[in-house]
Amino acid sequence: MDNFGQGLQRTSILQELSGGNAELGEAFALILDDMITQSGIQNPDSESFDVVPDSWRELAKKTDKTAEEIKTLDETLKTEIYSLAESFLLFIARETKNMTGKLEYSQYEAYMLKHRFGRYDVMNKPEYINQVKVQIKNAFNKLSAHGEPVGDNLIDKHDMAAFIYALSTRSRHSENGEFLGFEINGFIKPEEYAVSENNLFEEGENLFSVKLRIAYKVLNNQL
Repeated sequence: MDNFGQGLQRTSILQELSGGNAELGEAFALILDDMITQSGIQNPDSESFDVVPDSWRELAKKTDKTAEEIKTLDETLKTEIYSLAESFLLFIARETKNMTGKLEYSQYEAYMLKHRFGRYDVMNKPEYINQVKVQIKNAFNKLSAHGEPVGDNLIDKHDMAAFIYALSTRSRHSENGEFLGFEINGFIKPEEYAVSENNLFEEGENLFSVKLRIAYKVLNNQL
């Protein structure tokens, strides 16, 4: 694990995010930010992020998988997603001086203003920053509540894992647009991330809210 907190007594963050690595979290944050030029518009020069190892993908291609192999695929996917979620949170915690591993809104806002919107110099554009803060608040509400109306007003590793799971799966829909579930591919692709982030920034219930809610249940074996 990254040496964030070295020299301090063991704190709750070292227990909460014991599987995280802040360097991986920083790399992940930079890759996500590079996927979009602005909300809803992808960067054509960006690359996809592969959440799962090659061994997972090779096993997923196998036909006539055994029950044990299916179980391995499921457990590996969840392990990789939680490791990435903890790493991402650990990096954000380092940037915001959070020592619990569970982000309050003020910390999430500070991180987003610096890292997601910092390139736009929003702090010097009062006509723009109010709009940005509304988007950030909408995103926080969705993440902390798993897409539901009421949450605990904290983003923890389970919330972040649901976010990454939702990003790394494709949605399946009926002919009339009804959400039918996930198609797991283990990639976060720029064109899909741009749409998901735009949904995340919107107020109220939308497709990404549904994906977050279902992702949380899948990861916690509630489906």
